[in-house]
Amino acid sequence: MRQHVTYPQDECLQPITFDEFQKRWRQMRDRHANPALRYFNQQNDAFKFCVLTLANRDHPKTFKANDVGEPFESFDECRRELIIEAMNKLARWGHTLPRQFSTADRVLPD
Repeated sequence: MRQHVTYPQDECLQPITFDEFQKRWRQMRDRHANPALRYFNQQNDAFKFCVLTLANRDHPKTFKANDVGEPFESFDECRRELIIEAMNKLARWGHTLPRQFSTADRVLPD
């Protein structure tokens, strides 16, 4: 006969929302397993400027010019979400653009 052992913490389990689950799961993960953090921090200041400017376009005055050099961890959760949304927009644009434009395209036909 097989017995199931119940632990005291099992009795304390409460249902949580999916948003709460996501937050708890992400907090338990290793920081370097976070692709948004890793990718944002690896980029240069020009990329960060574009991301923060795009985020400011949808949510004015959320980011300041001196935020450009800051790492992902220095922003609060709400602003990190805006950064992720802006990076996702840039990623979608990357699919619609060619890898590179020729500088010869500056010349237009008459």
